[in-house]
Amino acid sequence: MKRLVGVLVVLVVLVGVAVVADRIAVRSAERGAVTAFEQEADDVTGAQIDITGFPFLTQVARGELSHVTGSADSATFAGYAVSDLQVDARGVGTSEPYTVASGTASGVLAESSLQEAVQEQSDLDVTVTADGDVLALGVDVLGLPVTVDVTPRVSGPETLAVDVEAVRTGLGVVSVDDLPPGVAGALTDLQIALDLPEGVALDSVAVAEGGVRVAVTGTDIVATDLVAS
Repeated sequence: MKRLVGVLVVLVVLVGVAVVADRIAVRSAERGAVTAFEQEADDVTGAQIDITGFPFLTQVARGELSHVTGSADSATFAGYAVSDLQVDARGVGTSEPYTVASGTASGVLAESSLQEAVQEQSDLDVTVTADGDVLALGVDVLGLPVTVDVTPRVSGPETLAVDVEAVRTGLGVVSVDDLPPGVAGALTDLQIALDLPEGVALDSVAVAEGGVRVAVTGTDIVATDLVAS
């Protein structure tokens, strides 16, 4: 009986050591992933990566992590400033090219990045401000300030479009048709193409504090393309 108890104690200790070693390994991997993310992306703050599932070392041995989540307070991708970044990935490869079987991500695209994109698309000197559930586009028309309220929507797998809701001037609300043709045409057919990696598509867009929250989904993605995009 004493021998059996001794064996059981040893087994319990060994299992405990294995669990501790596994947890040490996963925490080390998470820290390494955060460091790599900070090196590849720009202006990263508050990054965190969590590798779920147990045991971790078994997942590494088979070459795929079952579930990885991540977040960051802010980061910049391809010149786009994004805040409140949230990522959920399934089937993450542990060796190059580090593919992701499926995943979702969302973040708030900053007003400043939207403004640059709108100016490039419309050729107008526009200011962009998130105001409640609409975007307020400020533009001068014949020297007079005009505010165009628009709502964003998904126009295609990589395209964000806006619909004009109201045109406000110092004299009140007017129709977009009352604007000069060049301004009206630029604002009523406004679309913003996002440079998304292969396998990733826009899922939803909505006005949020400080910009527009953009959500994407993807399958069979190369993880390094996500960071570089």
